[in-house]
Amino acid sequence: MKQIIPKDAFRKITPYSFVFVISHDKGKPNGMVAAWYMKCSYDPPLMIVSLSKRGHTQKLIRESKEFVIAVPNKDLVKEVEFFGSNHGWEVDKFKETGVEIVPASVVKSPLLAEATLNFELQLEKEVDVGDHYIFIGKGCCSSLQ
Repeated sequence: MKQIIPKDAFRKITPYSFVFVISHDKGKPNGMVAAWYMKCSYDPPLMIVSLSKRGHTQKLIRESKEFVIAVPNKDLVKEVEFFGSNHGWEVDKFKETGVEIVPASVVKSPLLAEATLNFELQLEKEVDVGDHYIFIGKGCCSSLQ
């Protein structure tokens, strides 16, 4: 068996599944795609997403104390690619893709209208882990398409 460094081994874990992570900047929607996410508790309902410390979305989540995780379906493949390949401070991803957003029930971050599932999350805890932050969000509302 050939040994490789852990960082390189992480890149070989496939296939990835992706979610949209949606936040807002004083009401203006912001979104990205993330592969490092999971549910971590049923009671209370908690979800985790791990985001780079260099990214814009983590700053907005830290400021607003909330976010949305939207689970895409096959109709959103192009949007997943665009959101994952562009930076929110450089381009308005929502405007460029035309992806439809709708108001959430509880949080100020919007929902993706075409997503299979939307989870509205209030920031429960933030954990500093190397070059990322783990955000633990408590589910306050969810929507099924």
